[in-house]
Amino acid sequence: MRVMSRIVRAALVLASTLLLSLFGTSAVASAHTASNTRTWHLEQFDRTSRMCVHHGPDGRTHASYFIFVVSGKWTTDLKFGMRDLPPGWTATEHHLPPGSNFHSPDGGITVNGFVGVQGPASVPMTTYHAHIWVSDGSVTETLPTDIVVTTESWVDCMGRE
Repeated sequence: MRVMSRIVRAALVLASTLLLSLFGTSAVASAHTASNTRTWHLEQFDRTSRMCVHHGPDGRTHASYFIFVVSGKWTTDLKFGMRDLPPGWTATEHHLPPGSNFHSPDGGITVNGFVGVQGPASVPMTTYHAHIWVSDGSVTETLPTDIVVTTESWVDCMGRE
């Protein structure tokens, strides 16, 4: 009887080990598959988006916006905004409703998002490396942007690499 009990116990341990590894593998595989089935993407531009702000200590506020493109198809709202802004600056946060946006045969695509930003032109002169972010609640993608606070002309600032 004692030998039979050990055999049954060993069989149960073996069976539970096999089942645990089988279920564990399935859970990992399905999580991996879920991340690979995401069908939208925040497009990266050839050059980092740039905004040039003429520095002014007189309390002026600068306001503008950055554009971006989300390609693919999404079935839930995609929330978006900006982070890493200059001190005292703010950005709008909004969402893209479920939809799609694909490249045309000639490679073109519709710009389907923009983020408004504003803030004091009196912040220290430098290049602030901000980021547009887009999120479906599970995955967040970012797009680098530069806010350049300078005394240069707008044309010279925008022409710099």
